[in-house]
Formats: sequence, structure tokens, C-alpha cells
Amino acid sequence: MAEDIEAKIRRLRELGKATSAEPEAPPTPTPGPSPKARPPRRVRRLSNIRERERRKRIIIGASILVIIILIASFAAYSWYSNKKADELTKAKQSKLNELNAYFKGPIMNTSYGAAKYNELKREIVTASSVDQVRAIDIKSAYQQVYQKYQQELEEKRKQEELRILNQAKEKKKEEIELAFQPLLSQPLPDEVRSHALQVKESLIDQVESANSVADVNGTDPTPYLLQLWREYYDYKVDSISGDYVVLEFNRAKRIYTKEQAKAVIGSIMNYTKLMGYRVDEVKFVKMALLLTRDRVVGGFLEPGAKVMIFAQNLTGKRYLQIADFGYVDTVLLPADAGIINLNEQQGSSSSSSSSSSSSSSSSSQNSANAGDTTVSTGGSSSSSSSSSQSYTDSSSASYYYSVDLGEIMKAISSGKIQGSEEALKQLKNYGDNLLALEKTLQLQNVPNGVPFLVIVEVPSVYVPDVLTHLNTVYIGEIVEEKT
Repeated sequence: MAEDIEAKIRRLRELGKATSAEPEAPPTPTPGPSPKARPPRRVRRLSNIRERERRKRIIIGASILVIIILIASFAAYSWYSNKKADELTKAKQSKLNELNAYFKGPIMNTSYGAAKYNELKREIVTASSVDQVRAIDIKSAYQQVYQKYQQELEEKRKQEELRILNQAKEKKKEEIELAFQPLLSQPLPDEVRSHALQVKESLIDQVESANSVADVNGTDPTPYLLQLWREYYDYKVDSISGDYVVLEFNRAKRIYTKEQAKAVIGSIMNYTKLMGYRVDEVKFVKMALLLTRDRVVGGFLEPGAKVMIFAQNLTGKRYLQIADFGYVDTVLLPADAGIINLNEQQGSSSSSSSSSSSSSSSSSQNSANAGDTTVSTGGSSSSSSSSSQSYTDSSSASYYYSVDLGEIMKAISSGKIQGSEEALKQLKNYGDNLLALEKTLQLQNVPNGVPFLVIVEVPSVYVPDVLTHLNTVYIGEIVEEKT
């Protein structure tokens, strides 16, 4: 349509030029008057006048028409030009909107992204036609820039992952070194130390060759350390002489056979807990404890009995096991545990007559009193003959004493008591017989408050705890399981 209008405008212009170029019939020149005589007046024809008027009107009309055509053409051209300019402006604005829609966000923070944006914007602004604007391929340019941006991001991501991976590797290697340090600082045998170093280097190589942080974090030295610590503790158990060892954990000590100790060590699944154990040699020492009867199983313990020792915690009023293994060496009943009363009487007589008849008799009596119980022994004998002669002779003796056991023992040991052999015989095993009598009669004779001197053999590791709780010690006999 625009081309048709332009063609019409060109035709109108050509028509105007042709009209303006047509020569107007000049009027017939009249010769000027001669200075001498006036030329005769020429009479115009009416038809010529009319012809000239007609041509004049035609020229005026044509001129007006040309002017109208020119005005219309200018108006049409202006309208067309404005329309073209408006289309170009809209096309540019649309292309700029497309440009801004693509080129935005982090991609504009890059030098190449900003440069490409400015280049495209300059092409859009300087375009002289809609076709030039439409020919600008923003999407393709953005894809090129975006691909370069993604490659750059991928490279940065790889570098960051590599940095994090290397950082994780260094951290894991430090953790492995620190985890193995407590073990390697122990007096390990050559075999265990060599094994530990080999395992540590293997774990570090595994970390170094890992390709991801997950692989690095998946390298766990815990099971290897658990096995190595078990090997070390088994070595310590085997290196101790004797059949028993002491395992101490959290200040609690217990005695095990070597096989039992290895079983306990093998049952622990956390090597950090296993590190808290201590293995000691069992060395027995004798200790003398002065305990009241109620704290020494009634005093009925016999030498060789296997016992455990307990104590009361004075702060919490709780009872603690401070020795789980020991033996009784001696249990002594003190001399002031009772008073013994001894009474001894002896007598003899003889007689004879001249009728040759004679008779003789003898009697003896001994008595002993222990507490409220009196034990007496006595005897008599007689003989006679029919003789005419007679003779009489008699003698008697009596002894009585009431002293405590300590004084009797002092008197016997110093030889200051008559009949010391008999007294010693009766005092021998007095304490054992007294306790045995209690068991037999099921009657208590010695009060609970009577102290007993107990000599025990306990491992040396228990001695500090026993001494710490010396005034609150209780002894219990280990009873073998009945079948």
C-alpha cells in the first residue's frame, strides 16, 4: 500500500512539472509608438481573449490541484513515515525487553555478560529499520554467554569441591594421627607396634586416594583401633606372671583369671572405653583388721576361706565393694572376750590297824567355770585287807582362781600358776571350741561387740581402699556354688 501511495505521489509531481512547464501564449507585442507618429491600435479578437482566460483558469486549477496533491502527498508521507518510525520504536522496545529478560541476574556480574549486553543494546538502538531490529538474535547470543557462564561456574564448583575435598582429607588425616597417638605412646611390643603403624599408613593412603568427601568421611579408624587396643591388652595380660590379673576401670578393681580378663576385654566394643582400663599384677599382702563380730561373719571364718571385702561410704551411706578377692589367714578371739573361773580340789587318805586289817581310799575333784557354765571332774578309789594291824594317813589340797583369759595366759607363760599344763590344755583352742559350741547349741555366747583380730591376704591394689575405709570394713565369705 505504501508503494502505491509513493507511485501516485511521483505521478502527481510529474504532472505538476509538466503543467508548470507548458508555455503561456504571450500577448502580441505592440510596437511602441514612434516618436513621430502613433501606431495604429490593434484590435484583439474575442476568441483569443477567451482562450487566454480558459488557459489561465486551467493553469490556476492545475496549480491548486498540484498543491492539494502535494499537501496530500506530504500528509501521506508524514503519516507513513510516522507509522514506520512508530513500528521501529515498538520493535526496538520489544527487542530491548527481550534483551533485559535474558540478560539479568548473576550473569550480568561477569565482564563478558555485561559486554555482550551493551553490544546488543547498541545494535538495537542504532538499527534503522524493523528488519534490522528483528535480525538481532538475542537468544542465540544469550545462549553463548550462558554456556560460557555455566562453564565458568562448573570450573569454580570443581575448584571449590577440590578445596573442600583437600580440606576434608587434611582434617581426616589429623584425626587418624590423633586417634593412633595414645596407642603408639604405649610400650607396645614390636609386633603390635608394626601392625599399628601399618594400619595407620593404610588408612592415610585410603584418605589420600578418596575422590569425594563422602569417601573421606567414610574412612573410620575405630574398628581398627579397637582390634589394636585389644591386642595390646592381651599382651599386657599375658606378660603378667601368675594366674590372676587385676582389671581396674573407673576406680573399680576386680580380679580375673587371665582367660576371664581377655574375655572381658574382648566384650568391650568401644576402644575409648577400653582405653580407660588398667591391667595390674596380683600381689598378695597380709593385713591385720580388728573387726567386731558382726562385721566378720560372726567370727566363724576359718583360715584359707575365700572372702570379699566391703565398706560403707560415709558420705552417701552406701556400701561399696572394695576387694572382690582375698583369703583369710588367721582369726583370733581376743583374751578379753570372756572370763574363765577355775576351781581345783585334790585329797587323799589311808589307815591301818594292828589286827592286820587295813583300808585305804583316795578321791580327787577338779572343776572349771567358763562364764555361767561350770564343768567338774572327780574320782575315788578304795582298798581293804583283813590284817590285825591298823594305820591311818590322810592328806588334801584345794586350788581356786577366777581370772580373765588374758591374765591366765600371762600366768601360764610366766610359770606362776600351779597346774599350768592342765590349764594350758583346757585353754588350748578355747576360742575355736567356744565358737564350735555356739554352732552346735545354736546359742550365742560371745556378744556382737567383741572384736576379732582377722589377718587377711588381699591383692595389693585393694590395700589403699581397705585402709581408706578401715573403720567401716565388712568381710564376707565367698560361698561356692552348691551342686
